[in-house]
Amino acid sequence: MNKDLYIIKIGTNALVNTDGTIIDSSVTEILQSAKEAMSRGVNVLVVTSGAARLGRLALNDLATPKKIATCVGQPILFSAWQERAKKENIILAEFLISRSSIIRKELFMLLRDTFNCLFERGIIPVVNENDVMVNGTNLSFGEGGNDSLAQVLAVALKATKLIIVSDIEGLCDSDPRENPNAKVIAEVDDITEKFISLCSKSKSSHSTGGMLSKLKSIRICTAVGIESYIVSGLKYGNLTKVVRGEQAGTKFLPRPLGKKVTERERWILAAKSSTGSLVIDKGAVEAVQNGASLLAVGVKKVYGYFNEKEVIEIVDQKNQGIAFGIVDMSCVDIDTMLRTKDMHQKLLVHANNLFLLK
Repeated sequence: MNKDLYIIKIGTNALVNTDGTIIDSSVTEILQSAKEAMSRGVNVLVVTSGAARLGRLALNDLATPKKIATCVGQPILFSAWQERAKKENIILAEFLISRSSIIRKELFMLLRDTFNCLFERGIIPVVNENDVMVNGTNLSFGEGGNDSLAQVLAVALKATKLIIVSDIEGLCDSDPRENPNAKVIAEVDDITEKFISLCSKSKSSHSTGGMLSKLKSIRICTAVGIESYIVSGLKYGNLTKVVRGEQAGTKFLPRPLGKKVTERERWILAAKSSTGSLVIDKGAVEAVQNGASLLAVGVKKVYGYFNEKEVIEIVDQKNQGIAFGIVDMSCVDIDTMLRTKDMHQKLLVHANNLFLLK
């Protein structure tokens, strides 16, 4: 019988102070909560941010390019985790991952097998994106950064919970950085346009993802039945509550699944391009949601760069995610087709290669 898997992602602002010191309470609670969950037979994987901030502060240069900053900061970051894990008698394993580790089947199988071997031995993988190798390329996880990385791992590894530990209490009814009276929304059963509109698009100067990237990642996870949360890591006890099944922050309910999510569908969601998307019109949205393939005539715009047979996102004209799918033409060819109006009866994404988000 497969064990439950909890993926805990912690953001820079919940982990590293602006002076470069580690927020001990955040690390300690993650490790202690993980230890408690493991005692109940749950596997735990941690996705950690913070390397870029630590590197820039160590170099005393906040303008240091991310590749250089993460080179310097990653050893400092993992050493901080190791130091605190030793006090809890926990063994950690360090991973730096890029999209190529997911989209290439042989690499993903190796990665998954390695994770499983570590889980069997009670070892916690601590994962970060490999910014040194992929920052600024289409092999990165894009603007979502480690939010997207955590989502990809949650989907691919069949996690039961995704817990995003941030510096805010959860999804609020307005931006808490602008409105001190903003209230946390305790439970969300469907991430609709109403909730997307509540997101602040602002990001700190040292972190990658904002609330919007978190909601996009969580929407994919809940679509495949993964219970997801956003909680504040700056309020000790929140994470412990979530790990124990108690209420804290915002809980995002998983979508009831009419059928089992296939391995192919999981791969489609995990292997999606970090930048590529197609905007489609209302008629195409209705057709796709009713089980049809996506035809070129329904496409309005192309965003990002992608090649033929890559996985892209399909959005409506309000930029709301509709589906992910394997596209049969490159972005260059589709753009040319739109400019020349040569779209008659051209298939872009077959129905068998689509995964609907709702």
